[in-house]
Amino acid sequence: MANRLNPIHEARRQARWNLVRMGREVRIARYRAGMTQRQVGAAVGRTGSWISLIEATRAPRISVAELSAVAAAVGLKLYLNAYPLGRRPLDAPQLDLLAALNARISPGWHRELEKVMPREGDLRAVDEYLSKDGCSIAVEAVTRLAVVEAQLRSARAKQRDLGATRLVLLVKASHANRNLVKEAGPVLRDELPIGTREALRALAAGRDPGGDCLILL
Repeated sequence: MANRLNPIHEARRQARWNLVRMGREVRIARYRAGMTQRQVGAAVGRTGSWISLIEATRAPRISVAELSAVAAAVGLKLYLNAYPLGRRPLDAPQLDLLAALNARISPGWHRELEKVMPREGDLRAVDEYLSKDGCSIAVEAVTRLAVVEAQLRSARAKQRDLGATRLVLLVKASHANRNLVKEAGPVLRDELPIGTREALRALAAGRDPGGDCLILL
């Protein structure tokens, strides 16, 4: 039990798990790209057998730069994120934003604040989780947009790992955020095709919005 509570031990275990996950994603992306291990290796100045070790998570040492290059060779982009060693509670602006959403949706939705990922050692949590009649929605409350692509990717990963049917990116309707949403343009429209009015109508009626949503409140 002591080892499991040791943050260094846990960090090493998490690193091994991340390498397993990345090896799997690289292999799947390589198949989809129609590439051999030798071709990927040549693209990054390595051998095919070295790529095989990465996919099998048996590479003895690999740097972030090398893993990022391998990911790029098969059409992926590597992101790194750091999370607090404890669950960071939602701050007041996020809670206010969620309260504004909850005031406008049907009380028939079952609500869970800060629903954690169903994986041992995974410290991430989605800000709110709505569920009703076979529809589940991961809600991420963003009071300040920064790198839209990275924030959306993080939200997508939580949706995937929770197995949620839909994703709602709930954004504070500040002037700065509206400008960033406008600049992101097609990226957000393609990823989150359901806009504020349509999404709120569906949620207020207790219905599946029919797609992933961008809500500005």
